[in-house]
Amino acid sequence: MTYDASVTVPHWATCVMSALSKGSTTTITEGGGENNADITYSFEQPVPIPSYLFALAIGELSSKDISKRCRVWSEPSMVESVAYEFSQVEEFVKVAEELTLPYQWERYDILCLPPSFPYGGMEYVEQFVFWCLILCLYHVLTTFFLLNQFSSYATYIRNPCLTFVTPTLLAGDRSLADVVAHEAAHSWSGNLVTNETWEHFWLNEGWTIFLQRKIMTKIHKDQKFFDFDAIGGWEHLKDSVNEMPDEYTMLIPKLGDGDPDDAFSSVPYEKGFNLLYSLERMVGIAAFAKFTKAYFNEFKFGVISSQAFRDFFDDFFNNHYANQFDWETWLHKPGMPEKPDFDRTLSAACESLADSWVAVEGDAAKVPKVDISKWSTSQKICFLDSLLAKCSDIRKPLSLETVSLMKDAYQMNETHNSEVLHRFCMISVAAGDEAIIPVVIRFITTQGRMKFVRPLYKSLFASSMGKDIAVKTYLKHRDFYHPVCAKMLAKDLELDADGIAKKKSDKFQKKMRRLLFIGALSAAVAAIGVGLFRGKKR
Repeated sequence: MTYDASVTVPHWATCVMSALSKGSTTTITEGGGENNADITYSFEQPVPIPSYLFALAIGELSSKDISKRCRVWSEPSMVESVAYEFSQVEEFVKVAEELTLPYQWERYDILCLPPSFPYGGMEYVEQFVFWCLILCLYHVLTTFFLLNQFSSYATYIRNPCLTFVTPTLLAGDRSLADVVAHEAAHSWSGNLVTNETWEHFWLNEGWTIFLQRKIMTKIHKDQKFFDFDAIGGWEHLKDSVNEMPDEYTMLIPKLGDGDPDDAFSSVPYEKGFNLLYSLERMVGIAAFAKFTKAYFNEFKFGVISSQAFRDFFDDFFNNHYANQFDWETWLHKPGMPEKPDFDRTLSAACESLADSWVAVEGDAAKVPKVDISKWSTSQKICFLDSLLAKCSDIRKPLSLETVSLMKDAYQMNETHNSEVLHRFCMISVAAGDEAIIPVVIRFITTQGRMKFVRPLYKSLFASSMGKDIAVKTYLKHRDFYHPVCAKMLAKDLELDADGIAKKKSDKFQKKMRRLLFIGALSAAVAAIGVGLFRGKKR
């Protein structure tokens, strides 16, 4: 659809929509001055979009231009930090254009949302605003977005040219900006070419992860980065597959009529990516690059199903590979696909350090003498993800003594990087480190990103030291969280809608506590879903 719109707001507010701004007019109410004025904003969206990409936001914001077509918006006190953190966005868009087609939406702007925003990012068409300190429109508006876009199946809710991002990306060093690369990629996969139904969601997210990794590989100027990032994604996929029922681990899942939030995982992202990666390896990088451009050109401004994608692939390559690729297994078989032979050059040192820390077992003499102070955030995340995965594989957390030694070595409990802090908190809670509890509580009550808060609440709830703390913390702060986040946290903590514990038998309680404890280590990796992923993400 295309559309025009006019929106009238109070004088202190700004309105933006999933459309191009056509200006504004100010109307002074009778007998009033500037403080009694209303502003009417006009918009036009001339590019056809699916209806779920329609969005609107209102609030008190400041903005700063990054380039002629890119601008950031945020609360006035944050705008300089936001502009610094996302200063590479024009580069991301340019690289995506090289991979696909010229950008179709004219503007690409970014809004940094309030801390309680439950997702990593949301991509929308054109400008945007938000946060109103006076009227607290946040919950009303984002609830509208979620319902309007069936966002339960998306880590990031998608609309062209307008990306909403979480302030948890503000690490101060641009190290988490690949979430913006993910959202920029959605301008082609998801917005320009859209999955026909939610069963084919992998065509949105698998392609977006593929393009995101291509973009960041170009930005890092190192071809090995592509596989380095994909290795982390593979681990997240493994954990999702282990936790989800079979019907939700197929690329074309059986969604049924259950709660859509229960079906969400990294499967459409990472399993979808690995399907595309396998096709690229089969036909060659150069040939697949030509196919990528042809695909987006063929299906632009339309929807696509998995069968249509398969047919187009076979036609493009004249059926040369028709009998060489097992489409039925990839699309319809549950579980993990065949593991690619990733280049582990960049991950080897991270994985080796994780092995060394597992072997420490509380002995200070065994602490690795590896200086990671100059490691990139991606390397630190890879190290922590490897450590979480190894502990999950052996079904044994690090000892409390080992975690204390790691604190002394790296001070990760003091970091302002949300991705690193989240993972270290997961490791520490699993070890029974009571000293980390204030850090965890502060982290989960000052931001509401589900990628972080759900695994940490679940880990606390599964621990002997933190079950009551998790429940009390949630009940005290649940009004801070977005309604979708609050609903999922209540389910994780076995509470009903009124915050009252659901009754279960003692035997069932003990069994669930054991399962939760075993799953707590892998929950972090599974929830991390996309993007930095370190991510999407949910």
